[in-house]
Amino acid sequence: MADSLMDMFISSSLVRINIEAKSDLEALQQLSDVMIGEKVVKDSFKEAVQAREKEFPTGLILEHLGVAIPHTDAIHVEKQSLAIGILKNPVKFHVMGGDENDYVDVKILFMLAIKNPKKQLEFLQALINIMQDDQQILQLLNATSETEAVETFEKIIQLGE
Repeated sequence: MADSLMDMFISSSLVRINIEAKSDLEALQQLSDVMIGEKVVKDSFKEAVQAREKEFPTGLILEHLGVAIPHTDAIHVEKQSLAIGILKNPVKFHVMGGDENDYVDVKILFMLAIKNPKKQLEFLQALINIMQDDQQILQLLNATSETEAVETFEKIIQLGE
């Protein structure tokens, strides 16, 4: 059976809403710190995810909003998991597969910590698939608590499976 987003550990402890960040790297740093604090990733994750973002940008332009799917190598991961960061104000991320002048205003981060490197593409594709209908993802912006954000995301996953 193929792995799915249901195989990711996600909890309200890995969600932050109203993150105040001035840049993509600051947003990555804050969400990395959450994951490090929850011991789902190693201390090295923060620097690795920022370095990878510079080399391989993860900003995506959806129909109604911008998202980013930062991730890095499995060597920095303790427990396969997903953190969600909802930004108070959008920050600019480079567009995945775009040129250096292509930016997207990102409002939501889906930070992946993938334990099995062979599964990275599967998880990314699963996440991108559920974003095809970004009306669902927009519902995350209305979450008033970390718990509500998790519940909303889990519903989105179930609809997309």
